[in-house]
Amino acid sequence: MFQLHIPYRWRRLLFPALAAALAYAAWTSYGWQGLLLATLMLSFWVLLHFTKLMRLLRTAATRPLGHVRDAVALHTRLRRGMPMTDVVRLTLSLGERHSPPGQDPECFDWGDDEGRTVRCQFVHGRLDRFEMRRDDPAEPPTEPPPAGT
Repeated sequence: MFQLHIPYRWRRLLFPALAAALAYAAWTSYGWQGLLLATLMLSFWVLLHFTKLMRLLRTAATRPLGHVRDAVALHTRLRRGMPMTDVVRLTLSLGERHSPPGQDPECFDWGDDEGRTVRCQFVHGRLDRFEMRRDDPAEPPTEPPPAGT
């Protein structure tokens, strides 16, 4: 799948620039009625995305923190550059945080019942690195053979 890589500094300015361009085009074409229509269209688009995000977070909030059904399947579906919302949509769970809040990069873990864990590192809300970890249970200590005769 083709992904266009837009630097973070430009990405945060993209929506306001497109909204201003739409508003200007609507104003010059249809006057105040066009501007009103453009404003309604933009507000509807924002509300759709807000509703979608809230539904995702409501679903993830009911699941155990940092738990996924199969960590190997998650690891195979991850791609560098994915938004954090897409990763949460795949896992249906919020990750277990391993970095201080509000600091980039953010690090989250998702694990399964078999002791496998996927650690994901996000930079500016996009998946930068991810790795699979296997927590092998330590073998029970064996008793030394009795010293004997």
